[in-house]
Amino acid sequence: MFFIAGVYPKREGLDYYEPIMCSCCGKYGRYEAFVEYNVLSLFFIPIFKFGKKFYARTTCCNSLYLIKNKEKGIMMERGEGHNVFLKDKDIVLLQKGSICLNEKCPYCGIDIEGNFNYCPGCGKPLDK
Repeated sequence: MFFIAGVYPKREGLDYYEPIMCSCCGKYGRYEAFVEYNVLSLFFIPIFKFGKKFYARTTCCNSLYLIKNKEKGIMMERGEGHNVFLKDKDIVLLQKGSICLNEKCPYCGIDIEGNFNYCPGCGKPLDK
């Protein structure tokens, strides 16, 4: 007799869309939330979910945030997202988006888009 069991990761989008003014790029966008978790399956039937983590991604620059406040994440998962508003204390920035404009050259002061080693305005090296 043998058992076929396994653990695999799963990701599900949540019905949550909050309009924001992005702190990373300064543009209007919205948070789109999703949950990632692991599933224990027995004979290809999901038995148990564990290790849930809730995330929010911005639509303007694709910055990724971890939602620290699990209660808010659970409310989103239950479909009560219209009652949830994410504040700065509820989230942690994990990855800056690809179009963040908050970086300025320390020499000439222009806004720098993208990952440059040298300033596109004055040509001086940037410390990152």
